[in-house]
Amino acid sequence: MFIRASRIAIAVALWLGCAGGAIAEEGCCAECGCRAHCEKTCRLVYEEEEVPVVCWGCKYEDFCLPGPNQRGPKQCETVCDEPLPASGKAAPDCVKPRNFVWFEWFPGCATFHTKTKLMKKTVTKKIPTFKWVVEDLCPACKEKTETKPGS
Repeated sequence: MFIRASRIAIAVALWLGCAGGAIAEEGCCAECGCRAHCEKTCRLVYEEEEVPVVCWGCKYEDFCLPGPNQRGPKQCETVCDEPLPASGKAAPDCVKPRNFVWFEWFPGCATFHTKTKLMKKTVTKKIPTFKWVVEDLCPACKEKTETKPGS
């Protein structure tokens, strides 16, 4: 219960501190800073906003598509018929020759093709934007800002 009451007291103190700061600044002109009778005024402010724009395009890439291969003659070769190199110890020669068998293959015809790849590029553009802001202005500054549209 005590912890909850102290949290509430801290929150109230912070709120009063913020409100007290806002009250102290009220009455000052936002343009010139004078303490004349100020009025809340809406003013239009020009800004630039950066907007990403996605651009899409194509890139063409050439490639060859191989056709079917043709099997050639059977080949045979004896491998592992040389003795192993001797190490520090005298090891018995226990290598057994082996026959290695394979077929030769001959490539067939290839055909030329082109593929289309989708490409993406992001560009950032600046566009004009406007927003309304509320300001405290004295009558003299209010008159100046009303004579300058868009400022």
